[in-house]
Amino acid sequence: MKNILLLFAAVLVIISCQKPIPIENEKVTDLGLSSFKYGEIEHTLFGGQTIPVGSVTIGVTEDGLNNIYIKFETDPGWYIKETHVFVGPEGSSVPVNKPGNPKIGHFPFGTDHQYGDGTTMVTYPTIPYVINSAFVVATHAVVYSDDGQEETAWAYNEANSTRFSGKRWGWFQSYTWDGQLPAQCNLLYITQYDVNGILHIFQVNLGSGEVIEISQEEFLAGLGSELDGSAWDPLTNQFYFVSESGNELWISDFDEDVPSNLVGALEGIAIDGTYLGNTYYYVDANNQIWSVTFDDDMNMAQSQVGSLTADMDIIDIAANPDGQGLYFVVNNNGTSELIKYDLYSGASSLVAILGTNMFQIAFDEDGELHAIEQTPEEDNSVVHDVNENTGEIDNSMDVDVDVEDVVTGPRI
Repeated sequence: MKNILLLFAAVLVIISCQKPIPIENEKVTDLGLSSFKYGEIEHTLFGGQTIPVGSVTIGVTEDGLNNIYIKFETDPGWYIKETHVFVGPEGSSVPVNKPGNPKIGHFPFGTDHQYGDGTTMVTYPTIPYVINSAFVVATHAVVYSDDGQEETAWAYNEANSTRFSGKRWGWFQSYTWDGQLPAQCNLLYITQYDVNGILHIFQVNLGSGEVIEISQEEFLAGLGSELDGSAWDPLTNQFYFVSESGNELWISDFDEDVPSNLVGALEGIAIDGTYLGNTYYYVDANNQIWSVTFDDDMNMAQSQVGSLTADMDIIDIAANPDGQGLYFVVNNNGTSELIKYDLYSGASSLVAILGTNMFQIAFDEDGELHAIEQTPEEDNSVVHDVNENTGEIDNSMDVDVDVEDVVTGPRI
């Protein structure tokens, strides 16, 4: 049962471009890695410097190629005549002339559209997104309106845009992920369902070891059953869990002081779950692996994506942020083993033998794997860094978390 979920929040900072582009009004902001990997960062598309005519969004494709994509979309009444996009890796420069004006004809991605064809959306898959590496974006368009007004347009984000130094107006953006994991964001979540029908959710700060109860509610749907398949979505700050014999999926919104709500019925009986991007993965009582996706109205679509051998006693599941694999902790005759399941090939393999204590696992947004060791002879749980490929435990960064007064559920 996934009663513990660990998140280390990654940080994105804004860096300056490499010369020869002069930098003016450089701005700094924090953006999560998942904003690129599983969401979109939106910019306003301004025509004539001041007219909002649409949006430009940046994201990363989920097709296994992990390319940065740029999407133009105009507001009602505005249309796209042409677009030009520069996306370059760290060390590259936006093409400019000697006065510092952008040379849009030298941008590597561009398309012309026939005037009057009604084009309102253009998308470019560009270069691969590389973790820990910077990239630079400049997005230009020519747009026109229903009444024949035509404007030059550039994408602008208040938190992160630098104006070109030449006399012609326009902006570019620079992003990188610095790989730093701030201690105040190292969070671990624990659930407890007590005999009085009260659901408790605790937050543990791994920097300080402080345990805070962040949610308590009467939850009669859990009576007579365990709470399984717990998983936290860091993008929406929503906590997913399964109750009522394992086939009802519920959500607790950590941003709202409202009771948990039922999303729908699962096709399998969930043993454990994890959340990745916009997908909830769970493994059922027959060791079948399922994916559950949601539309804007939270309607569920379910499909079986694979399976593990029936003799595996599954303790925990975690999804790698790269989207390629699920990791499992299984109990093999009293020994905890780390198993990797490849979502593309469907193959599973033994990564490491962790030891005789019970372990739960979670990935941070850097793709680093962590194992939470339950030590029955002590009051503390120990959080280890684990090499996801070899299973080797690095004890240099271990954190002791005092959970003496917290019951972590029936499987712990």
